[in-house]
Amino acid sequence: MPSARNLILLLALLLPASLSAQQPPIVLPLDYSGHHLYLTVTDDHLGPLTLMLDTGFARTSLAASVASKGEVHTSFWRRSISWNGFGTGPSKHRYQTADVSLRSGQTSLFTGSALVADFDDFAKELGHPVDGFLGWDFLQKWCATLDYAPARLTLRDPAHCSPPSAPYATLNGQWSTQGFLLPSQLTFANGHSATALLHFDTGSDATLFLNTPFRAIAGLEPSPAAATGSRGWGVNGHYSSDTVPLAQFTLEEGHLHLDTGKNTTIAIARPGAFSTIHWWEGPSAVRINHDGIIGSALLERLSWTFDPAAKRVYASLAGAN
Repeated sequence: MPSARNLILLLALLLPASLSAQQPPIVLPLDYSGHHLYLTVTDDHLGPLTLMLDTGFARTSLAASVASKGEVHTSFWRRSISWNGFGTGPSKHRYQTADVSLRSGQTSLFTGSALVADFDDFAKELGHPVDGFLGWDFLQKWCATLDYAPARLTLRDPAHCSPPSAPYATLNGQWSTQGFLLPSQLTFANGHSATALLHFDTGSDATLFLNTPFRAIAGLEPSPAAATGSRGWGVNGHYSSDTVPLAQFTLEEGHLHLDTGKNTTIAIARPGAFSTIHWWEGPSAVRINHDGIIGSALLERLSWTFDPAAKRVYASLAGAN
């Protein structure tokens, strides 16, 4: 029979693990403005930062004007830190990084390397203060539940991630270090249908944005007059697109159906809307935006829980949890 001293030692060893499993979730308020999500955090060296929560960015990033307040490193391994974005300007690739330690209050949220680039023009177009982006690398560290209404982000230990208590759909998609892709089926107003792999992109204010190859099936001219169409903007400048009505939209072979209603329109890019993909970024960068994106104007209809251990996402009706 174990002695009282041995029982005390055993309890002392077990107690930390038990307490760790019972750590309460971290609930962070979000500012949802203009179909973009913003979170205020603090860096140990840079001070308070307003960052956009952007799953479209594989890497957390900082504006050069902010990062310059600390230590900025220039990388000679260009292949590992360049990226693309919407806009007809050159793809941003300054090959610079900065070490960050982001927290909310005393709670550590993300410690690692952030890319550094010039986002001044983007911030002006946005009309909202932004010091950078919290990217997909941040979300992969947590079991994270994103609620658009109310605007909040709930973070839990990924080892104890579980689906929501409300009715939900499980989306396996294609999970990678670059982001999360959702297989989808679209039916246009002309009756034609198409399948697409859509990048889950909270940094986009669109409903759906499809790349140029979808123009024909949607009934659009390959290269219409420049005076027509819609003008958008991204991290690489302005671009042009056309809008078309969408009759039906489902995810993962109809596993999740999103009611598009009669007035839902989506954008389809004109040639050159997405910056040229450079060879050094590899095939994964080509694939992540090969077909298009699903943006916050549609994502806001649901609550999303990211499960990095199982590499899947749970979707439930907004406000059901």
